[in-house]
Amino acid sequence: MPNFLRTLLLLGGVAVPAAMVGWMAGGAAGALPGALLGAGAGVLVCLLGERVVLRLYGAREVDAQGAPHLLAMVREMAALAGLPAPRVFLLDADAANAFTVGRGRARAALVLTSGILRLLDERELRAVLAHELAHVLRGDVLPGTLAAALGGVLAAASQTGLGAPLDERARPAPAWQTPLWLLLAPLAALLAQLGAAARRELAADRLAARLCGDPLALAGALQRLQAHADERHGFTQARRYPAGAQMMVCNPLGCAGIQRWFACHPSMQRRIQALRASSRRA
Repeated sequence: MPNFLRTLLLLGGVAVPAAMVGWMAGGAAGALPGALLGAGAGVLVCLLGERVVLRLYGAREVDAQGAPHLLAMVREMAALAGLPAPRVFLLDADAANAFTVGRGRARAALVLTSGILRLLDERELRAVLAHELAHVLRGDVLPGTLAAALGGVLAAASQTGLGAPLDERARPAPAWQTPLWLLLAPLAALLAQLGAAARRELAADRLAARLCGDPLALAGALQRLQAHADERHGFTQARRYPAGAQMMVCNPLGCAGIQRWFACHPSMQRRIQALRASSRRA
């Protein structure tokens, strides 16, 4: 599905429920104002989507003084891709992952967890950066960001800060919180699915292999990321706001309960095999 159409469907995913609420509240006369209000809210989130996601996940921007080598690497890979260098943010999490948010090539922000910087060597990290920049080149970032922001707002609406319903390690949620999340989760999961596509990840892998010139480096990085994820390293932010999982290079969620609704990635084995086959052809 073209990214432009996916973005329109995401906005419709907000407008239609808002119209239904307006209809229930005021009949036919309330449906149109509800739809317009929902669409306006969707457009506002579209304009501020990266800020919403960065705030929800607690990412902090880094500068040349704090991480000069990382920023130099990002600038180098962006130049190879013919893109403006994105802003770089760090997210304090043991989980190893990365994702990109923004509205387009000139408004992209790259987010890396502290775990991925510890896990990967420089060659593998360059390949992951190439993968994220490939999403920017392909125009995947806007629908993914919009889905993550809208889904994150829905998740935040069901939470009180006392614990997330998807975080099994959190303190017990208030009695009303879980039913509210169960009501909102299907819409959040639909938004996540609209923002993602399995083919998107495979296409970004292929483009990243060409950008960095080293498909085996990306295959090795994905293998390490998957092994690290299988060890159940905590990623509280991803469980708290699961609609953002579809943006990440490695699926940070499990496959049990509500979490499986947000699974948008192709299997890691399939991705690794495709990259190794690409290396053999080269």
